[in-house]
Amino acid sequence: MSKMTSRERVFAAVTMKELPDQVPVNPLLMTRGIREGGVRVDEVLFDGEAMAKAKIKAHQKFGGDVVIAGTDLFTPVENLGAVLEYLPYAQPSLVEHPAPTKEAFYRLKDNYLKNGFNPEKGRLRAIQEEIRTFIREGWKDTHVLATPVGGPITTASLVTGTDNFLTYLVEDSDFAKEVIELCLDVVKNVCQMMFEAGIDAVNILEPFCSCDILPPEMYREFALPYQQRLFAYIKEIGGIGLLHICTFTQPIWSDIANSGAVNFNGDMYPGADHAKRAIGDKISLMGTVCPYSTLVHGTPEDVAREVKKLAVEVGYNGGFVCMPGCDIDWTIPEENLRAMIETCASIKYPIDIEALGDLSDVYLPGHPKHPGRRKISTDNDQMVRMGIQKTPVKKTPEEEVYFNLVDAIMEYDDDKVVEWTKKGLELGLTPQQIIFNGLSLGMKKLGDLYERNERFVTDLLKAAKTMEKAMAILAPLLEASSSGDGKKETVVMGLVRGNTQDIGKNLVVLMLKANGYNVIDLGKNVKPEEFIEAAEANNAVAIGMSVMTNSSVTYAEKTVELLKEKGLADKYLVMTGGAAMNEQIAAQIGAKYGSDANAAVSLVKEYLAARERSS
Repeated sequence: MSKMTSRERVFAAVTMKELPDQVPVNPLLMTRGIREGGVRVDEVLFDGEAMAKAKIKAHQKFGGDVVIAGTDLFTPVENLGAVLEYLPYAQPSLVEHPAPTKEAFYRLKDNYLKNGFNPEKGRLRAIQEEIRTFIREGWKDTHVLATPVGGPITTASLVTGTDNFLTYLVEDSDFAKEVIELCLDVVKNVCQMMFEAGIDAVNILEPFCSCDILPPEMYREFALPYQQRLFAYIKEIGGIGLLHICTFTQPIWSDIANSGAVNFNGDMYPGADHAKRAIGDKISLMGTVCPYSTLVHGTPEDVAREVKKLAVEVGYNGGFVCMPGCDIDWTIPEENLRAMIETCASIKYPIDIEALGDLSDVYLPGHPKHPGRRKISTDNDQMVRMGIQKTPVKKTPEEEVYFNLVDAIMEYDDDKVVEWTKKGLELGLTPQQIIFNGLSLGMKKLGDLYERNERFVTDLLKAAKTMEKAMAILAPLLEASSSGDGKKETVVMGLVRGNTQDIGKNLVVLMLKANGYNVIDLGKNVKPEEFIEAAEANNAVAIGMSVMTNSSVTYAEKTVELLKEKGLADKYLVMTGGAAMNEQIAAQIGAKYGSDANAAVSLVKEYLAARERSS
């Protein structure tokens, strides 16, 4: 097969019209690309020419077939008035939503309808200039130029805030659709600006559509129709649209294949190999080298073997571009980046699978044996594993209360939870027994099902609202209690500086509250000193930090160091979790690791029990 340019190679793979000459690779040199230019991200985000020249240096150094203008999914919501903090070594972080209330949204909508789309707001002109700089420098002649754009429903969640938007989806679907409709119009305009500047493809980023967040039926009602309209518009104006959705997506793969996008990219849990078999004949795939356990923490050999496994399992007959599952971290070692790019270049079509060696012990991201797979904290919890006993089993009156409370939580049955809460009190059960042996166990079981992709975030929110019906009865009794058991200990929670994806943090907050703790939620982009100030001001027992990117691990570490400097190291349980965390990293910085929301609750319980034993 004759040698192709990077541009020809990627288009061959994405359009699926012919085999590429070798496995194409998109190294995602966005913020990491800027680093290679010797400048800080926050210094050049509004200087398109400087961004382009920094990334050109990165591509000259590492290679790769796709060049990306821009750095993140925030351009549409930024255009609508979101306040961002521009960070030196990471993507921007959203710190203020433009419409956190319905009243604020209608003001925003009225202003938008009156004045129209404003191309001068935000970084859109800078990204246009970045694209034009790449073209002037000749990169479009040889490479594919792409740019990320936040999708309609993800932008809608950023307009109102994730928690608010999830509530709207469940309780006020018409309003939710009104927000999405406005966001669709903004996203269309952003895409049009990018194509006018000369971009080849827009990658529509829709992390909110992950089945970890949205149930499939909600995706089909609130996301897919708007994505189909968007991709039809992109095609109408002569552009190419790709679709990115993070983590667990298997239940909606056939929908994604019918969205109008020409390529699907992301983590593709439970595995890109499964996605290839399910929809690989209908849509090209791009992914999915694990950005954390493999690219950040693995060796060059680990990276090379994962790339080879992808080629064997996903790229064997084309229609595949190798890429990290999500944006690459600032801290990825150079040798690992080179291993990914150079290994792709070494694998020629038609692929000689035997020549790639024995890959039987290599597992793709999403596989239970992949080193990045998090352990579910309730694996060995017998109360969770036994499930709900539906068969006739003789129970004590107290057990009857507990089982029915668990059922009520898992069935989101408000009337049932009130009925059995009252029956428990009539039997003489304490509020604490009703909460911990019944209500909290129901939430714990739901949390376990969520981790196993059998329930969704919206299910947890509905269960939490059901639990609130019971707490309205129990809370006054708890407050009236003069015993130590009536005291609600306080936990401070937040997403560390440089991070925006707060779904995981919100779940931890929800589960802590469900277990009777008072939670001070500091939100997103929290600085080390803010964690400590909040803990001191609220007499907290624990500080919880969610960390989603490796470059933000340093802020968790600084929090621990600052506690030591202030002589407070032994005063609080410091716990951490999130995509960029594992047990080893947490131990290195001096924190406890929780793999999921249930684990965070267990850490607090164990800490308080140990403190009580030692006092």
